[in-house]
Order: sequence, then C-alpha cells, then structure tokens
Amino acid sequence: MELIGSLYRWQQEVRQHLEARLYKLRHKDDSYSVRLREVEFQRILLVIAGLIGDTVMSVPVIIEARRLWPNAHITVLGQKHNCDLLSPCPLIDRCVLTSALPFSLTKMRELKRLQRWLGQEKFDVALLVLGDQFALMAAKAGIPIRVGVQESCLAPCLTHTYTVGAPQSWGPGERLNILRCLSHDVRDVSPRVWISNEARESSREKLAKLGLSSGQSYVVLHPFGSTRRQWWPAERAARLCARLGDDLGTRTLVVGGPETRPRVPKSTSKQMISVAGLLSLQELSAVLENAALVVSTDSGPLHIAGALGRPVIGLFRERRPEHSTRYSSLKAVIGDHQTCQTSCKWNYCAQVPCHQLRDISADEVLAAARGIVTTKAHA
Repeated sequence: MELIGSLYRWQQEVRQHLEARLYKLRHKDDSYSVRLREVEFQRILLVIAGLIGDTVMSVPVIIEARRLWPNAHITVLGQKHNCDLLSPCPLIDRCVLTSALPFSLTKMRELKRLQRWLGQEKFDVALLVLGDQFALMAAKAGIPIRVGVQESCLAPCLTHTYTVGAPQSWGPGERLNILRCLSHDVRDVSPRVWISNEARESSREKLAKLGLSSGQSYVVLHPFGSTRRQWWPAERAARLCARLGDDLGTRTLVVGGPETRPRVPKSTSKQMISVAGLLSLQELSAVLENAALVVSTDSGPLHIAGALGRPVIGLFRERRPEHSTRYSSLKAVIGDHQTCQTSCKWNYCAQVPCHQLRDISADEVLAAARGIVTTKAHA
C-alpha cells in the first residue's frame, strides 16, 4: 500500500509540474500591477482544504481578511471537515464544500462542476491558504489575483506568492504572510474555533445517553492521528484511562473518527466511555470546549482544544516537537528514542507506531494530568 501511495503522489507531482509549465508558456504576460493596498475587494475566495489542525492554525487569516475588507463577501472553499469546522464562523459569508481535489484521478465530474462554478462566481481574489493544488483551477477561472505558496510547483499559475518557511514548523504567523505579500499590515492574532449551539445541545444529549450526566467533569483522550504511525499505543491509552479513574476519579471520553472504533483501547474501567465515530466535528469541538483536560497526540483535537483555551497535554515525538509550545494552555510530553534520530524523517516513521510515541508511558501522562486536574478541582 505504501508503494501505491508513493506512486500516486509521484504522478500527481509530475502532472502539476507539467501543467504549471504549460500555463506559464501560454500566459507570459499574466501579471497584476495595481497597488493592492488600495484595492477594495468585493468578492474574496479563501481556499482552506487541509488537515483539521492546519485549518485551526489558518483561522487568523480569516480574522484579518475580514478586518481588512469589512464589506467584502468572503467564501471559504474546502472539504467536508474544513466546512464543518468553519461554518459557524461569523466572519465568513458561506462555506462551499468540494468532495474532489484538483489532480485527483477520480471524481472528474465533480472537478468539472467546480471549475465552472469558479468561473461563474467572478471572484476578485483567490487566497490559497491550504490547497496549493487549486492554483491552476483559479487561473483557468480567470480570477485576476491569485495568492499561494511560493514553494508550490504550481506557483507559475499565481500572481503573488508568499512563503511559510519550513513545512514542518509553520504556524499561524507564517500563514498570515498570505496577506502581508499583498502589502497589508496584519496583526498576529491567535487561532479561534466557533461552535454552534445546535452542536452543543446534540453533544450533551449523546453524552447523556452514554451515562455522562450534565455538569459532570471529564477528561478527553485522543490517542490517534492522521496516520497509524502517529497513534499512541492502545495499551498505554487503556492504562491511562484506568489510572485517571482510580487516582483522580474522573471519567475519560475516548474520541476519534469512525475508522478508529475497532482500535479503541480495551479497558475494564467503568470510568472510560468511547465516543469514537459518534460525534460530528462540531460536536467534538463542543465536547472539547467543556473538558477538564484534553490528552491528545499532535492532531486536530489538540489544536481545537488549544484554540479553545482548554488545558491540553500533548503527546509529541522528539522528531516533531514544533507545535509543543503552540498554545499557552498546552503542556507537552515528548517521547524520545535513539534509533528514530537516524532511521526516521520529520514526516516519516520507520516503525508503526513510532518508537518515540511508544516510549511515552501512561505514568508520565498521569503525572502531568494529576497536577492540572487537581489544581482545577481546588481553583
């Protein structure tokens, strides 16, 4: 499967390079010379089609775009999880969902529909916050100002570029460069997450059916990640749930996507409740909003909890510690393993799960949790 995935990514990159080169040859005079600081955009497209954590860290772009252009109509284009997370945001006018990404070998009909829609909307500017692969579609749609990452192979399809620095370490400040490259002064604002009242109510109802009464304190545990290599071992998670219940008397909600349900830690503790696969992204945010503590790998729930200001214990690999100080409420527990220093890359682990995550013990996490939960109980 890894070989097939590598081949698929390779053919996508080759096609993107070729398409970008062809576009540049056909549009040599594609430029925009107006002083952008003086332009009052009326119709703005924000492409945010990335991972959940990256989406959270990109929210400051939305906040500052609305401040710079208070009267503009702002559309966010993204995948389902992006739209689910951002739809309650009062600073955008609408979220448009796409189930297909450019250069995919499937869903060609959806991509054609998306291309027509982009052309019909007559956007003044396209800000490619997350989703470099949309650059060619935006160019073909005739959007006059197209801003994206300088390092993208599709950069020739853009009119303005910005840099986010090292791909393994960028954060909200670097992503705000998308507005700075248009000659605007922006503030270093913090990420935010908005939650609908409907999600708060429905999440309370679901938890009540599982035996968690309203107002009862709980800890949220997310031992999973976007790949299996980023998962904290199930036996460590099960031990932590049991110890949290025995030592601190707190109930633990184990959260995750539908694909994680068969992998939820097996525990005999009545203090553990699995809600993996049972919550929408908005409902998950509502659950995180009221948690006494969140324990998570470096993944979407960690960033949502951090943006909500909840106490978070982050489980990090020593090879990937860049977000361990991202939020003021975050306390990091970092696993280390000597073989990972030579056999692994920043975005690739040679073992499943990663040795560095496996080396984080339940006792280490419990020690960090004990101080946070005890302090909160006596506050």
